Amino acid sequence: MVSWMTYSGGMANESGELNQKRRVAILGGSFDPVHLGHLGMAATVIEHTAVDEVIFVPCFVSPFKSGTVASPRERAEMLELAMGDLDLKWATVSRFEIERPEPSVSWETAEYFTGAMPGAELHWIVGTDQWEQLERWAEPEKLRELLSFIVLTRGGGEVKPKRGWRHETLPFEHPASSTKIREQFAEHEDWLTPSVRSYCREHGLYS
Repeated sequence: MVSWMTYSGGMANESGELNQKRRVAILGGSFDPVHLGHLGMAATVIEHTAVDEVIFVPCFVSPFKSGTVASPRERAEMLELAMGDLDLKWATVSRFEIERPEPSVSWETAEYFTGAMPGAELHWIVGTDQWEQLERWAEPEKLRELLSFIVLTRGGGEVKPKRGWRHETLPFEHPASSTKIREQFAEHEDWLTPSVRSYCREHGLYS
């Protein structure tokens, strides 16, 4: 699996010269558990935009949620298993947020990756509900400065532009829901990759 820490980057242009500018998208969330919907979001971004790689960033404790069932380590391990099942060479997992003692704050994550990958073009993947709430996130001016946003819409819905914010939109729909998996694991386990499904059973998660 390609790691963003060791990946040399670069894509050849039409003249054969190497373009060293990396286009990286961040997909954050609880991933409790990661399911085919999450993976499909990332695959859609890779297929339909100029993004070269996607970094999945599981949060420690989201400011918008009361907690998670699986531990931070378990959620990161399930992400890695899912990527191995599907052989996603363009995807990696960062443990930056889960190794911090504080709740996850997106602007700090954006600053971290900006410093870790100088010169990279950073994008953040969000849904329409998150896009509409961005001004309420902590330090929105830093997010606006550091990131472009990729907004995934359901049913071809429209996304209202925000002055000063960079974004592009993509249609995407998938029925998978982490909430439904947690509540009715046996009925929705087909939304998980095989290794993640086995991991949940072995560790007694969501049962």
